[in-house]
Amino acid sequence: MVEADRIIVCSGSDFEQLYPESFAGRGITRCKLQMLAAEPPPRGARIGPMIASGLSLRHYANFAQCPSLPALRDRIAREQPELDRFGVHVMASQHSGGEIILGDSHVYDDEMTPFDSGTIEELMLEELRRIVELPSWRITRRWNGTYAKWPGRAVLCLDPEPGVRIVNAAGGTGMTMSFGIAERMWENWNDFDL
Repeated sequence: MVEADRIIVCSGSDFEQLYPESFAGRGITRCKLQMLAAEPPPRGARIGPMIASGLSLRHYANFAQCPSLPALRDRIAREQPELDRFGVHVMASQHSGGEIILGDSHVYDDEMTPFDSGTIEELMLEELRRIVELPSWRITRRWNGTYAKWPGRAVLCLDPEPGVRIVNAAGGTGMTMSFGIAERMWENWNDFDL
């Protein structure tokens, strides 16, 4: 048995393993995304800052106030409905080792399978070729990830019993926001609110 003054449960997409009753009926979903890595350019060349296409405007709530967003959504739905079907919005980012990370897609709940989709990969690469020129399009790695998402909310924060806090469902922003959420929550344990 382990004893602690504070216990934080951050179970990600396996959210029903601990305190399943706390998640019941809250509308938490699972999302699967596909990612790719292209080989590094020769001689240490850099592609510059992270690049994202206008398709990302459809995906992130921060862009909801953009006046042109409804027109963009209508155009994509009319001309390329498969991008909506698989939640494709594309980006390219080069890490310090030179490899170029490419992504991504969003498939939810019952549409998720353990297998990656060649169709989704082709859609991502087609869209990426419209916005970026890479020295090589040879894909060296492919992977997928899953995360929990609470539609319409930033993050789920519950206290199922004294001294135990559940923090989960940050959606696709977990990699960006997790350290800030953790610090703020720990410092304001008794008065934490997002």
